[in-house]
Amino acid sequence: MGDALPLGNTAREMVEQVTKPLEEYIFTYKEVKKEKTFSKSRDGIVYIQVELNDDLTNKDEFWSKFKHGVSQFKSQLPGNVLALIVQDDFGDTSALLITMESEDKTYRELDDYMDLLQGRLRRIPAVGRMTVSGMQNEQISVYLDHDRLSKYGLSDQTLALSLMQKGFITSGGRVKDGTMVEPIYVSRSLNTVRDVQEQIVYTDPKGNVVRLKDVARVVREYPDPDSYITNNGRKCLLLSIEMKKGKNIVAMGDEINKVLDEFQTELPSDVTLFRITDQPKVVDDSVSNFLHELIIAIVAVVIVVMLLLPLRVALVLHLLFRLPYSYLWDCSMLSASN
Repeated sequence: MGDALPLGNTAREMVEQVTKPLEEYIFTYKEVKKEKTFSKSRDGIVYIQVELNDDLTNKDEFWSKFKHGVSQFKSQLPGNVLALIVQDDFGDTSALLITMESEDKTYRELDDYMDLLQGRLRRIPAVGRMTVSGMQNEQISVYLDHDRLSKYGLSDQTLALSLMQKGFITSGGRVKDGTMVEPIYVSRSLNTVRDVQEQIVYTDPKGNVVRLKDVARVVREYPDPDSYITNNGRKCLLLSIEMKKGKNIVAMGDEINKVLDEFQTELPSDVTLFRITDQPKVVDDSVSNFLHELIIAIVAVVIVVMLLLPLRVALVLHLLFRLPYSYLWDCSMLSASN
């Protein structure tokens, strides 16, 4: 699967300048099944669905080669193509979804706890990829006071120019009014509110200085989120845990539960771990239910045979039933343990 992200092209230009050249390049790979590969465009993005030949034995090696080739091919596309992205990992599914939630802790504090938890979970051999969702990043916001700006004879544009001349290269927020939105740039070394507040934005001929705190309110806050995650009515981070191929999901679940139970005792009382989905438990319950139903079925058959058939025949059948039952039980225990 490939994505091309062009900027400022019409639909026809995207087809002629991006889609067709990229498809022609993709078809140079003999591993690609041409009749099953197709493209579509939406919202300024070209999607190309690539399917491989059935007789291809080492798909990982091909995708590695393909990604490198596509990366090199980007230089032949128009300069306003922002990126070529190859996504080949669609098969892995989450084995567990775990939330870390709190009413009082900040997202930064929850993120620190989540890093510690992931470090513990990585020690489990069966645990594969882990992804965290729901993080909200803090920012330093600057709210200008127009009355104060007027007092010093300053304007929004003058202030922005003054900050840019000081080498502010990292976006630290935006200034909004009724007609426009202007960025505020903050150097990477400015990590505290005080650092920003003390920045000099104007110096008069007499040497008097005006600092940013004199004309604006500077606060550390969370921006209005486009999306966020809550559970049980509280803010939270969501951890998705995937299992490595060929591993035992039930055994992995047991190890994860031990880590979670131990880690929960080390967390503050207002931070809670909660399992949203638990596939290891579902699989374990399914195996247990199957064995339970199997035992009930065998016992029922034995009772019916003993009641309806002569005693000698029933005893013979009972002995015959015991042998496969014992074998099935041993196989089930072996499967559960493996």
